Amino acid sequence: MEITSKVENYIFECSAWKLIFVISIITLFKTGIWYMPNLGSSQAIAQNPFVNPFQNPSAHYLFWSWLGPFLAWLIGAKGKWQFFAFHFAFSIAFTLLFIRVAFANFSDEIARSSIILFSVLPVSATAYFWVGTDSITLFLMLLALAFPQKQILAFIIGTLLGMQHFEQGFFAAGGLLFAVLLSKRQGYTLNYSLAFCLSLFLGAIAGKLALIAIFKYYAIEVNSGRSYWLTEHIRLYRKQFFFHFHYIIWSVLGLGWLVALRFVGWGRKAIPFFVTLLGLCLVLPTVGDQTRVLAIITFPLVSAYWLLNPDFLEKISKREMSALFSIWALMPWGWVWNGVPRWSVFPYDIAYILHAMFGWFYVPSHPALWPF
Repeated sequence: MEITSKVENYIFECSAWKLIFVISIITLFKTGIWYMPNLGSSQAIAQNPFVNPFQNPSAHYLFWSWLGPFLAWLIGAKGKWQFFAFHFAFSIAFTLLFIRVAFANFSDEIARSSIILFSVLPVSATAYFWVGTDSITLFLMLLALAFPQKQILAFIIGTLLGMQHFEQGFFAAGGLLFAVLLSKRQGYTLNYSLAFCLSLFLGAIAGKLALIAIFKYYAIEVNSGRSYWLTEHIRLYRKQFFFHFHYIIWSVLGLGWLVALRFVGWGRKAIPFFVTLLGLCLVLPTVGDQTRVLAIITFPLVSAYWLLNPDFLEKISKREMSALFSIWALMPWGWVWNGVPRWSVFPYDIAYILHAMFGWFYVPSHPALWPF
C-alpha cells in the first residue's frame, strides 16, 4: 500500500513533463521501436504514386493505402530512412496531440488520468511497435476527435482517412456512429454528436471514392485490394482466431479490459459501448494482424467513451489509476500478429545500434522480420 501511495503521489503531484517522460521511457522499454514489415513495399509506391509497382496481385492492397506514399513523394521522403522518419514523425505527433488534447480540455488531474489510460492501451504503442501506415491513420483519427464541434473538418479528415486506410476508417467511424446513435436513444449525450460521427463516416467513404477516381484518371491498374487479399487468406485467419482467441481477445485492449470492468458500473449507459465493441470484435477472424487492427478501429470508440469522456474519468479514483499504472509498468508487452503473441523489440533496437556502431551481434541484411 505504501508503494501504491508513492506511485499515486508521483502521478498526480510531479511536473507534467516528468510524468510524460517516465511513461515514454517505460513504453520504450516495454515495446521498443520498429517498422511495419511491409514498409519497404509502401516505400516503392512513394517512388511514383501514379504507377502500381506490384506485379503480385496479392500486394495490391498496399496501393490502396495511397495517401502516405503520396505525401512522402510530395516532400521527397523517398529513401529508406527518410520514409521511416516521415512515418515516425506521425507516431510522435499522434502521442503529442493526445497529450495536448487532454491538458487543453480537462483539469490537470483528469488530464493525467486520461493520459494514463491512453498509455496502458495497446493502441498507444502500436504506432511505435510498427511505425508505418498506422502512424498516419491514428494521427488522422485523433485529429478529427480533437475538434468535436467541427463537422466540416471531420468530413475532410475522414476523406483523408479513407485515402489512407479505408477499411479501418470505415469500421472505426461506423462503430463510433452506431454507439453514439444508441447513446442518444438512451438520452445520454457525449462530446461527439451524430452529425460529427456521420461526417467522419461519410468522409471515409468519400476518400475511397476519391481514390477510385484518381486511379481511373491516371489509368492505374489495381485490383480490389484488401477484399482480394481476404479471399486468399480468410481460411488461415479463421484458423488463427479459433486456436488462439484467448490471447487475441485479451490483446485488443490489454489492461484496458480492467477499465472495461470499471465501465460496467455505468449500467445501461455502458450498453452502447459494449455492443459496439462486440460488433467490432467480429472483425478478428478476418485479419492476420489482430491486435493492430482492432486497437485501431476501436480507438475512436474508446476515446469517446473513456479517454476523452470527463464523466467517466472523474469516477476513477487516484488509487485505481495508480494501481492500473503500476500493473502496466510491470507487465510485458502483449501484442498478437498471425495469432502469435509477440514481444518487445527494444532488445533488437539495442542490438541494431550496437551492430551499426561496433559490429556486434548478427543483423540480417533485410531486418524487417528479424524481431518476429
